[in-house]
Amino acid sequence: MKLHKTFILVLLTFLLLSCSSQKSFKFAWLSDTHVSTAGGSGEEDLQNAVADINGLSDVKFTIISGDIAETDMNDNLKTAKNILSGLKKPYYIIPGNHDTKWTQSGGANFIKFWGSDKFVFDYKGYKFIGLHQGPVMRMADGHFAVEDLQWLQNLLLNLKNKKQPLIFVTHYPVDRSIDNWYQFLELVKNYNVKMILHGHGHRNRFTTFAGIPGIMGRSSLRRKEKAGGYNLVTMRGDSVFFCARITNTETKPAWLKLSLEKKYSPNEVKNSEVPDFSINDRYPNLHIKWVFNSKRTVVSAPVVTGNRIYSCDAGGTVTCLNLSDGKPVWRFFAGGAVFSTPAVADSHIVIASVDSSIYCLNRETGRPIWKVKTRDPVVASPVLFQGSAFIGSSDHIFRSIDLVTGKINWQTNGIDGFVETKPAISGNSIIFGAWDETLYALNSADGSVRWRWRGGKQGVLYSPAACWPVAANGHVFIVAPDRFMTAIDANTGKTVWRTNRYMVRETIGISADGSRIYARCMRDTVIAVSTQSHHFQTIWQTNCDFGYDIAPSMMTEKEGSLFFSTKNGLLYSLNGVTGKINWRYKFGNTLINTIAPVHKNQIVFSNMDGKVAFLIEEP
Repeated sequence: MKLHKTFILVLLTFLLLSCSSQKSFKFAWLSDTHVSTAGGSGEEDLQNAVADINGLSDVKFTIISGDIAETDMNDNLKTAKNILSGLKKPYYIIPGNHDTKWTQSGGANFIKFWGSDKFVFDYKGYKFIGLHQGPVMRMADGHFAVEDLQWLQNLLLNLKNKKQPLIFVTHYPVDRSIDNWYQFLELVKNYNVKMILHGHGHRNRFTTFAGIPGIMGRSSLRRKEKAGGYNLVTMRGDSVFFCARITNTETKPAWLKLSLEKKYSPNEVKNSEVPDFSINDRYPNLHIKWVFNSKRTVVSAPVVTGNRIYSCDAGGTVTCLNLSDGKPVWRFFAGGAVFSTPAVADSHIVIASVDSSIYCLNRETGRPIWKVKTRDPVVASPVLFQGSAFIGSSDHIFRSIDLVTGKINWQTNGIDGFVETKPAISGNSIIFGAWDETLYALNSADGSVRWRWRGGKQGVLYSPAACWPVAANGHVFIVAPDRFMTAIDANTGKTVWRTNRYMVRETIGISADGSRIYARCMRDTVIAVSTQSHHFQTIWQTNCDFGYDIAPSMMTEKEGSLFFSTKNGLLYSLNGVTGKINWRYKFGNTLINTIAPVHKNQIVFSNMDGKVAFLIEEP
């Protein structure tokens, strides 16, 4: 009898251990590899990490949580892809903000190399779900794209086992680093979420997101150490262990252990933590007349001409809306995402797409008039001038195209970085920045280079490339990530004045009469500066209390009212002459693109959630 009981006990122990071992596994977790063909240790550190992972026979797969390259420029992503292809076991990957913000392809290169910017797979009962938070083409908070949240919702609703343990992989921490973090938590709160793995912070750290364990993973970069590293994650029985692995050197003891048996369902998001719209109560004379929802990411500004609005989205759709009711008049479908703000003149509308095409459409019908193919995606915005469309591209070419025929008037090669901006016109010069530290002035007649200008701070990420330059009184004005505001002689390219007295970034505008330039500073303040002085001269400054903001949405003026927006859904109207605040209005909690004024008391705007809206101020 004792032998029988002993046998049963041994058998049960064996079965339990067997069951536990069946669920036990180990995977490698890489993050923030920052591969750059221009220098740094990212490329070598990733090569070493891949070789090291291949030497660990018990690693079943690898997860990579974003910032694969320093930028999506030149061959950075291709280089990373080639290195990662050397992994002997499967790997799963999402982009980070460096892959989606500084991108010459609008994110298309990432999808070209890896097939998707999301992933989902099952392993030993766990479902791993990875999705990125951009932001696409804009310097702003992280953001779950509206189409990705819809994808996630459908995925969760169709789970065969609603109690299946889920492990999410993001790039940003799921907190206020992401403007719509609360929407994500609302979607997943009724499911069995075990943890969220993320990067972005370049160090190992544990926290919680409304009750869900959040684990930040270190960068693979060596920094000041002799070798880089990554994390080894071991799922064993009822626990998960995180160990820092120093590449080709050692695996350190677990820096974190978590229970896999505990149910981590998000707490109810507190009212104090979600966006506050009470500011709208202060201005009861403001109201939204209508909202059009494209249900796709929008980062281009709408354009209003007469009773028509033209808007573009990341699904590749160009939509013409009726101003009076927001109803679609026509749609045109490009072959790829459109991040280009359209330009309209006469019966023509010109846009560009990451499908490597520049399109001209009939503004009344949406029918194509002509198409110009480029060698690489186009994320820049055109300007129309004297019967021609002027636009840069990611193929290092700037083009002048006849507006009627689509014939290339001229093209200037040798632009060292990709172009995403909308050019300024000054006399017979076309002026624009590129992601190569340079501001260019080309002769509008033949494309010859009149001058090149560079700021004092080296580094591609300091380029005057995202702001739309403005010009008046023989000067060109720019703001850039080096936090300087600069006036440049439009004829010679010589610096007239340059100052970092105010902390500016990439948001600029000009008054209708050309006497003032406006800049939104990085925290709270808006300034107006004279265009007529040969020295930096402030006309006014206003504390607008919008907080920290570095999103590049330009400032526009109509009939004396200055309009601008923020990364977290605030709209402002100021008196352009005095700087006095007319009103403020909050619409959503995500980036609002450059506002299109209709009158001093009517504006059209779009936001990153894909909504186009018409705001009216009643008398």
